[in-house]
Amino acid sequence: MARERRIVEREVGAIDTGRSWMAIVGRLSVALLLALAAGGLTGVIVSYYLNNSRYSVEVSALATYRPPQVTTIYADDGETVLAEFAIEKRIPIKEQDIPKTVENALLAIEDYRFYDHIGVDPYRIAGVVIKNIATGKMEGASTITQQLAKNLFLYKDQTYARKVNEWAVALQIERFYTKRQILEMYMNYVFLGAGAYGFEAGAQTYFGKHLKDLNLEESALLAAIPKSPEYSPTRNIEKAKLRRDIVLDQMAKYGYISQGEADAAKAKPIKLADTAYYQSLPKSTPWDYPVEEIRRYLENEYTTRVAQGGLKVYTTINVEAQKLATKVIREKLRAFDKGRGWRSDYQNILLDSDGQPITDPKDIEKSLSTYKHADWYGDEYDEGEYIKGLVMKVNPGADEVGVRFGRYKAVVTAKDMGRSGKRPKDELKPGFLAEFLVKKVDNDNQTLQVELSQVPEIQAAMTTLNAHTGEVVAMVGGYDFHTNKFNNATQGLRQTGSAYKPFIYTAAVEDGMTPDMLVSGAPIKRGGWMPHNYDGSLSHPNVPMRIALAKSYNIAAVHLLEQVGIQGGAQMVRRFGITNPMAPSLPSALGASEASLLEMTSAYSTFPNKGVRVQPHMIRKVYSRDGTLLEEWKNTTYKVTSEYVALTMVDLMRSVTGPGGTAAGANAGGNPVAGKTGTVNDHTDVWFLGYTPTWVTGVWMGNPEKKENLGSYMTGGHGAMPYFNAFMPGFMKGKPIEKFDEAPPIPPEIKTLIERNKREELEKLEKAEQAAIKAGVTYTPSTTTSPSGSTPGADTGTDTPAGADGQKPTQSDNPPPIKPVVIQPPVRNNPEPPKSEEKPEGTKRKGKKGDG
Repeated sequence: MARERRIVEREVGAIDTGRSWMAIVGRLSVALLLALAAGGLTGVIVSYYLNNSRYSVEVSALATYRPPQVTTIYADDGETVLAEFAIEKRIPIKEQDIPKTVENALLAIEDYRFYDHIGVDPYRIAGVVIKNIATGKMEGASTITQQLAKNLFLYKDQTYARKVNEWAVALQIERFYTKRQILEMYMNYVFLGAGAYGFEAGAQTYFGKHLKDLNLEESALLAAIPKSPEYSPTRNIEKAKLRRDIVLDQMAKYGYISQGEADAAKAKPIKLADTAYYQSLPKSTPWDYPVEEIRRYLENEYTTRVAQGGLKVYTTINVEAQKLATKVIREKLRAFDKGRGWRSDYQNILLDSDGQPITDPKDIEKSLSTYKHADWYGDEYDEGEYIKGLVMKVNPGADEVGVRFGRYKAVVTAKDMGRSGKRPKDELKPGFLAEFLVKKVDNDNQTLQVELSQVPEIQAAMTTLNAHTGEVVAMVGGYDFHTNKFNNATQGLRQTGSAYKPFIYTAAVEDGMTPDMLVSGAPIKRGGWMPHNYDGSLSHPNVPMRIALAKSYNIAAVHLLEQVGIQGGAQMVRRFGITNPMAPSLPSALGASEASLLEMTSAYSTFPNKGVRVQPHMIRKVYSRDGTLLEEWKNTTYKVTSEYVALTMVDLMRSVTGPGGTAAGANAGGNPVAGKTGTVNDHTDVWFLGYTPTWVTGVWMGNPEKKENLGSYMTGGHGAMPYFNAFMPGFMKGKPIEKFDEAPPIPPEIKTLIERNKREELEKLEKAEQAAIKAGVTYTPSTTTSPSGSTPGADTGTDTPAGADGQKPTQSDNPPPIKPVVIQPPVRNNPEPPKSEEKPEGTKRKGKKGDG
């Protein structure tokens, strides 16, 4: 019985055991199926995430995204580069153009398994973790793909969440792009310090050469910088060399070069291009002012990102003309400044943003040692040039100061203080930025011998354009762009003095006045206002209009404005392109209204261009980074007046530059020239605008900060015309000699007006005389019909015929002599006529600055 029971128990146990194994197998099968389903679902979810996440969309967009590039400004020859600017200085290269030495250096130090991993390198991560545990030192394990992901899409904060996102983005990048494409993107995007983005820009910034031309040690130095900008050689050359040598050792370790090659390269010092230290500042050039005008236009027209994103801009600026104009402005202003007092006026860089002195010794040392000026770009200095120097230290015992010019130095002693008459220790303090004349250059020892100078307070501006095309070939807005960026040629609105008179005379010619018709010189009184001539006299003889303009009689100009009407005069000014409206009053005939130099120069181009004004411009074409034409100058012209009126005005204005005129010394290098001087009340502003048959040059001189008397001798002829005379002969050299066209026959409508004016001429003169007598002004009228004045004792103007610089016009400069006319004026006594020229009267208006 017991035996049977045991047998049954064994059988039942066997059955239970079998059932248990079956249950286990069943459960395992179900679990496996569930796991497979979950894995499949997870795969589907991950796949969906990878293809539809924000990072997926952003990474895929890299295929069409293009980083900003350098915008290039070209001169009128289409080849000379005037300037380059960009938000990021970046010069892209293609992967096939990456030099093998540069690639090997980068992979050796940043990611030697680049071609073997999938964007994240588990082996490298494991190695770094073990090393961190063993040594306690933190070391990065980011691949090149991860670095690209971080730079393009992520913040650089050190968190686990950011690191996980970095891995995710790196995987996405590897899904979408090949290894060569990833390497190309990295080498174009990475920041290499000194304002350079990408390896090509880095090569040109640090070494002044293309990436393909770098040697081994230069390639290693570039590869060393991506880790941190602190390894930039312009920031810390010792750290840069240490990091470079590590790169060379890594290249030897991974077999890219031999150890001997590495050691030889490590023995070489870092040698950078001289311009590497000044990449944050543009180079000081003669064309700074027009380039800034062009930059402002581009940003306004295309936005900053587009304007500084790889455009090719072809301008009208002529390099030689711009150099000459800049040279003339600077030399003439320095010569004028020598006749003025010493101001001891220096920029102090040791002031904070609130204008308070910096007191912390470390901040002072840092400011002095890191300051850069555009004059120091490239550390190329020539004897005879004027540059800015930074006072570094003062030695009171020796009465000398140390001055830095980039990497060059100078010691300034008492004998180097120029005309200041000051002692170095009393005049110059650390942090002062002063101007010096370079007297001697020692390139071997990087020292200069200098003499203290002074930045002129008075400014001048010059603009030259082609009357037929409107192209501005030269523009100088002041003494030095980096001292004062305000452009007096375009932004300054100043009273114009007698330079305004040609607009009124044009209206008179259009109204039927001829050069030989008499203009009254009778006194004028309107309320409490009485205009007077340059010498203060309240009247002058009745003279032909030609003589009135040549001698710049103020009374005659007011009579003419009254004749054509203030509204007629204002309309004429608008037609000439002067955007600031003429003040609706008689003093406007004498230049009480304001205008910019560029607008005045453009207005004068109407005369030689036969009554047509072409819109002034400095840009011919603008191309996008793709080569698409964005903008091309199309001839924009304005019909100001008839050909007869314009060329009659040329004839009249040639009398100004002829014998007895206020600009008799105007010299265009043998070319015929016409123009007009201008002097503002109290000699605060002086002008001269002159032109040949093709070229128009305008000059202004004054103090842009305030109304300041330049000196009793400073008139348009003595102050502004010498700039014209110093520029035009050189500028016109080699250009064909041209002649002004003769005025065509008088149009019928003007001929009718001329007949009217002839009938009313004597009546108008007598009416003006009676008005003067009625106003209680003592006046004895007379008439002068020749340019030098037929009245004994007459003083005809203020500007010497030869001009302030003593240059006499050549024979071809002289217009035909002014023919005297025979008239029958009322018989009067013939008193001594007054002096002439251009001193406007009326309420003085302060000059102002604007956008011109």
